[in-house]
Amino acid sequence: MKNRLVIFLLVIVGCGPAGTENAAYEQLSRADKAKFNKYILLGKEIYDNNCASCHQDNGMGLRGIIPPLVNADYMKESQMEIPCLLLKGARDTLLVNGRAYPPEMPAHQLTNLELAEVITYINNSWGNQLGLMSVKKIDSLVAICN
Repeated sequence: MKNRLVIFLLVIVGCGPAGTENAAYEQLSRADKAKFNKYILLGKEIYDNNCASCHQDNGMGLRGIIPPLVNADYMKESQMEIPCLLLKGARDTLLVNGRAYPPEMPAHQLTNLELAEVITYINNSWGNQLGLMSVKKIDSLVAICN
């Protein structure tokens, strides 16, 4: 089992996010690529445990009830609000890809590191290419949550 994990990590590190072409990934420094790969791996676990039951394993959500994360304009346009949304839950209707979604998302108890990991995972899964969300950036965004 340990050997499989090592091989899996080597494949991820060698190929970038999920073995796909990602322009945001390619522009990172070597150190940030290593951090990115780690965040993708750990972020998937956080996503699976906290998000997938509503947003689904494929990030498609539930039509009309739970917004998609795949090609979601909200993800692209609201990167600065997403950490607070995850920590405090949805308080207002969310407009995603022209469709209104009710404020049904609960608050999640995640550390700033876990926020960075899961946001990086979502930002770079299912065709999204939004790059690395650093803990430093999360720290500054969480500090201004209201």
